[in-house]
Amino acid sequence: MSIFIKHHKANNILTISLNRLDKKNALTAAMYSELAGILKSEVADINAVILTGGSDFTAGNDLADFLDNPPTKSDAPVYEFMRALSDCPVPVIAAVDGVAVGIGTTLLLHCDFVYATANSLFMMPFINLALVPEFAASLLLPLRVGHVKAAEMLLLGEKFDAATALRYGIINQVCEPENLLATATVTATKLCTKPRSALLHSKALLRRDAEPLAQRIEIEAGIFSAMLTTAEARAAIHKTLKR
Repeated sequence: MSIFIKHHKANNILTISLNRLDKKNALTAAMYSELAGILKSEVADINAVILTGGSDFTAGNDLADFLDNPPTKSDAPVYEFMRALSDCPVPVIAAVDGVAVGIGTTLLLHCDFVYATANSLFMMPFINLALVPEFAASLLLPLRVGHVKAAEMLLLGEKFDAATALRYGIINQVCEPENLLATATVTATKLCTKPRSALLHSKALLRRDAEPLAQRIEIEAGIFSAMLTTAEARAAIHKTLKR
């Protein structure tokens, strides 16, 4: 574990903390690689991931490191991280304070819950760097906020605050800074009370690519029927009947 990425497990929750505070948690290739490794190797026995960064979530890419290590191939560390986060089988909860720039905002579109403080500032400045959106933001952001708002965010590349992020469904809730991590932990703890198999299948269904309605009904029905025969489901149903 490097000094810039800290992680620990407790009560079936994996907490990952960015810890390059003097650089506002600007991300290097080495940090992306470490984050990808954690997300791939540490989620087999937990129910939730909390991703946080202290007083600043992340200023996005460390631009000097980015120029020295440009992600020109599909196995570049940043793309490994993107795949690891988007493929994470358990719910991911982001706790955001301070700046969330570039991938600091686009990664939130791949999280299942996002809590932020009123101090948070979000920005996707790719256009200002003569670049294009990344991490499927050109697809996911219009689906989340609508085309005209996504165009404003991506084509102007300006900052927006937590109230705007809440209004457009990018975050779940605005929290006081002293309650941010506690709020994320409350949600993670609730997730840990859920049957793990149902939790994983439910997230996978929510994250599936779009398909015709009838096809989705059939897919859900197949999983539903298979899970109905499990001991875990039968025990949960019997427990509910006894209330």
